[in-house]
Amino acid sequence: MKKLSASATVTIQAIATKKKRNGECVYNFAAGDPVLENHHSIINRAIQCTERKFCPYPPVEGLPELRRLVAEWMNISYLTQYTEENVLVTCGGKFALFASIYALLQPNEEVLIPAPYWVSYPDIVKMAGGTPKIVPTYSENGWKITAQDLLQYSTKKSKFLIFNNACNPTGVLYTKQEISDILAIAKKLGLIVISDEVYSGLVYEEPGFISCGSFPEHRERVLIIQSCSKNFGMTGWRVGFVLGPENVIKKLAILQSQTTTGVSVISQWGAVGALENAEEVNFYVKDSMRKRRDLFISTYHSLFPIPIEKIKSALYAFVPLASMGIPHMTDSVAFSEQLIASDNIALVPGSAFGVDGYVRFAFSEPEEAIHLALHVLKQAISRLVGGKS
Repeated sequence: MKKLSASATVTIQAIATKKKRNGECVYNFAAGDPVLENHHSIINRAIQCTERKFCPYPPVEGLPELRRLVAEWMNISYLTQYTEENVLVTCGGKFALFASIYALLQPNEEVLIPAPYWVSYPDIVKMAGGTPKIVPTYSENGWKITAQDLLQYSTKKSKFLIFNNACNPTGVLYTKQEISDILAIAKKLGLIVISDEVYSGLVYEEPGFISCGSFPEHRERVLIIQSCSKNFGMTGWRVGFVLGPENVIKKLAILQSQTTTGVSVISQWGAVGALENAEEVNFYVKDSMRKRRDLFISTYHSLFPIPIEKIKSALYAFVPLASMGIPHMTDSVAFSEQLIASDNIALVPGSAFGVDGYVRFAFSEPEEAIHLALHVLKQAISRLVGGKS
């Protein structure tokens, strides 16, 4: 535990929540939590579950109905070839990721993690007794890892590649050819690919999302992490999935039987409601988030000197401090701490994602909140520039 650090997003969100409880107005760009009413399909299914007046332990692997629907959703949406036996229902995508690494990684083996990375990847690897091996990517190359990067950074100890597409925090999307090249090199190097695809349903630009699960020649070396949280706006329901070879799913189910015992039955039935109407529910969430993205970008461009690139997916903008007109400041932690203390503006420092000099904005709040928060940020930065803080 001494090796672990608290999740930066959770830490900032906790500060913001405490300020709200104290009656303060908080401008929250920290949490990627879509502020959106749950779709009626989700609520109706959950209510039907509670009306039975009996809520037993769930099957450890997940409700058969839900596992079947997950496989069908992936097959139809992303051209995969999964069955119910290839699916494990987990307590959110984070536990899906943790269970996969914890169950399969041997002590001191390496996990390749492209940076910028989601804040929890390195610590999850540490908890499993492994070694995070950070693979840098660069804005001038579109923040993308390449097959050549894997050849350069992989060693005899390397066991996994964590591949995040669509990406948090950058919104990067990989093409079919790029993914094919990465999977081919990963196979050559003997790497298991854990593909974090929890934002697959929040893709705003063509040609759209390509799943690592859609390459049958690599099926036995790929685990897909999926979730209802962002795709269907169900963050608090805590329903995620691992999809992979049946023998691996059985191993992960054993781990789950000794830890969480599975996922709340009520939450699982809510997820059934989402997946029974997957296209409609996802469109409802994605359309709302697209409008918020468009407003965020247009408002940002009207207020700050350097434009940011169009955000292709997910809920975030990964923004260099220099683009806001403060080139003298490169310490993203100091910048974020100052803003939450002085102006109640919650941002996540880029250093938490492995790249300093940047901050991550989440555009998950309602449109009017986004518009107001950006104007407050502009005023705060004007003071910073004036005082050269």
